[in-house]
Amino acid sequence: MVLFFSKFWLYVRTLSYLKPIQIANRIKRKIFPAKVNVSPAPFVRPLDGVRFYYIRRPKSLLGNNSFLFLNKKEKLLFPTGWNDEKLPKLWLYNLHYFEGLLHDGTSQKIKNNFIAQWIAENPPGYGNGWEPYPISLRISNWIKWSLSGNKLTEDAIYCLSVQVRFLLDTIEYHLLGNHLLANAKALIMAGLFFEGDEAKEWYESGFEILSEQMPEQFLEDGAHFELSTTYHALLTEDIFDIIQMMQIAGKKIPQKWINVAEKALEWLRIMTRPDGLPPLFNDAAYGIAPSLSEMDIYASKIGLKTSLGKIQGMSSLNESGYFRFETECYSLFGDFGPIGPSYIPGHGHCDMGNFELFAHGAPIIVDTGTSTYDVCSRRQYERSTAAHNTVQIGTHEQSEIWGAFRVGRRAKILDRIIKNDQVFVRYLTYKKAVHERFFSFTDKLITIIDEVSSGQLTIASFHLHPDVKMSSEKNIVKINGLVIEFEGANKVVIEDNQYAPEFNKLLPIKVIRVTFLIKLTTKITL
Repeated sequence: MVLFFSKFWLYVRTLSYLKPIQIANRIKRKIFPAKVNVSPAPFVRPLDGVRFYYIRRPKSLLGNNSFLFLNKKEKLLFPTGWNDEKLPKLWLYNLHYFEGLLHDGTSQKIKNNFIAQWIAENPPGYGNGWEPYPISLRISNWIKWSLSGNKLTEDAIYCLSVQVRFLLDTIEYHLLGNHLLANAKALIMAGLFFEGDEAKEWYESGFEILSEQMPEQFLEDGAHFELSTTYHALLTEDIFDIIQMMQIAGKKIPQKWINVAEKALEWLRIMTRPDGLPPLFNDAAYGIAPSLSEMDIYASKIGLKTSLGKIQGMSSLNESGYFRFETECYSLFGDFGPIGPSYIPGHGHCDMGNFELFAHGAPIIVDTGTSTYDVCSRRQYERSTAAHNTVQIGTHEQSEIWGAFRVGRRAKILDRIIKNDQVFVRYLTYKKAVHERFFSFTDKLITIIDEVSSGQLTIASFHLHPDVKMSSEKNIVKINGLVIEFEGANKVVIEDNQYAPEFNKLLPIKVIRVTFLIKLTTKITL
């Protein structure tokens, strides 16, 4: 009974943050399931000679019913393979996305056969492939591929129209966030790929959603509001795709959308390390999203401003709570933002005060990363306070994370100051403990001062990149020519752990765990 009430109140605390539309839409989906409309497809808009520019994807369609997604290769037995319950949900989603069409090295025969097989073995309205998010990505990918010198069969065009109608009846208002943007993009792409009254309805529905969501989901500093570097890059690419599709169809593009796209690209520039990779803040992983250089090329192709200019000193991204401090010998990226939007924090981690350090041409201190979305101990750890370069007060997390994407009570930012060569943040954990973190920067010295309100034992963590060479003695650690000294530490321990730069990829690393009571001063000398 105690366990029941504990779980009940956890659900209450989590659901209390949802918007009314999210709750109403969940109820609607249960009571009024979407219906399949098998009417004939509208006519395809004549777009002869069009070559849709897209960013190439890694090879995933290997032939002979073999596939490679998220570093996991599988040979499937069809038709059951489309919904194989032994495989992770995210892997199966990728199977249905059809991003393999956007790999130039895969034969046209394999691609055409894959489309035909999907149509034949995925009856409308059934299985993973007919959930609105994979439908949205697949619609966009089929259209992009079709407009880049390829041709969809009549069966594929008909199936595409059935998918769009089903999507229109299953828009993800219960989730909102990046899923809703993906839905809107697919409706706009389909509405401009086809023509006629029905296609116009699709386009106008997508346009209306995007017009409402763009100013809410993209913050004034350019960041996507879920605060993941990976999702930010993917959603910026989505906006680029929409702009290109509207250009092709001769539609007027709102200036506000252009501004959002260019600000989003600039945010990506600031949040990209000198080696071309972003810090892995919140749910983020390499090998999924386009790089800054790829997005720069894309921007130039569609007439947007590219991200040029040298970064130096402090770059403050106030609305997202991120910052970057740049000198000739190091780049430090800090995460002083909230866990995410109050009604959709599922991609957020317990990482207030987190940072990454890139110095002397190499990553030194890194975020743990994300290897899985499954409900498991690894997922729980990767979202935990201990998995980030911040402090854990006592045994409690910053926020009440649970499940794969859920958050109950949340940590709150109380104060944040970012200026010149200093940064300060003060936040309250969901257990009402206060942590203050202060950074000061010079060309050769980074000073971090941590203070906590509680008398509980506190642990500061520093996760080291797998390639660093290190040695330690008492309260001093030497890493790749850097010296890190801990003043006020009760104990400094070096432990073995794992780094997840990509999904389903874990590499051995060392983590410095520094125990203190009230105040810790960390000095990093370069």
